[in-house]
Amino acid sequence: MSYRILVVDDEESIRFTFNAFLSDAGYVVETAGSLEEALEKIESISFDAIFLDILLGRESGISALQVSRERHPNVPVIMATGAPEITTAAEAVRLGAFDYITKPIHQDELLRQAKLAVEHKMLVDQREAYQLRMAAVFQSVHEGIMVFDEEMKLLEINTAAEDILCCETSLLGLTPREIGAYCPPMKMLQETIEERCEGEIFQLESTDGAGQPLIFGLTMAPLTGHGQRALGAVLVLRDESPSAGQVE
Repeated sequence: MSYRILVVDDEESIRFTFNAFLSDAGYVVETAGSLEEALEKIESISFDAIFLDILLGRESGISALQVSRERHPNVPVIMATGAPEITTAAEAVRLGAFDYITKPIHQDELLRQAKLAVEHKMLVDQREAYQLRMAAVFQSVHEGIMVFDEEMKLLEINTAAEDILCCETSLLGLTPREIGAYCPPMKMLQETIEERCEGEIFQLESTDGAGQPLIFGLTMAPLTGHGQRALGAVLVLRDESPSAGQVE
């Protein structure tokens, strides 16, 4: 896979040198000599990393950094300058620059920064794709899933759980006891959840909002971190009512 890098600098000699070094290392390189040209390329081309001069003639590369972070937050931007100032560096980092390097930039340092940047983007993209896949699975399963944090406040709930609990109110951030005030079926679950009866399967009966019988299975599993530190719990609900799965 060829990674694409944008080099933005108002000095032609630097653009030429960076282009040569990066191209020889196998990167696909685009260059821009002005803020306007840089913004056009950031808007129209997908990059894996950007080297951006902080001073572009009378204009500031900070503007391009801001646009890049807004449009493509996963793309690392390495700021470069021949006149480093603490305030400028701090501003660049505050706005999300991946790193800040000073000129003259030697070939080894340029390639090192490029490698770190594209690897960082690859990892961020992979993590984002994984999270999207997990979110799709989370919402598509038929079982209801509720995820609680270490204080037993609801972090996540899928559509199936909302349907089983027959609750239209937003429940995020609430404890099981607080949820019970909005969702009658949840009152039956409070003791089980608060005691954290891990791994056991229960069958509970209640009624839905229309007064119809509601039967559901319940199981619970802990969320633990390093050293078995408790991070919360996952509650899985399965609608076992006679009407579950029937098509009207």
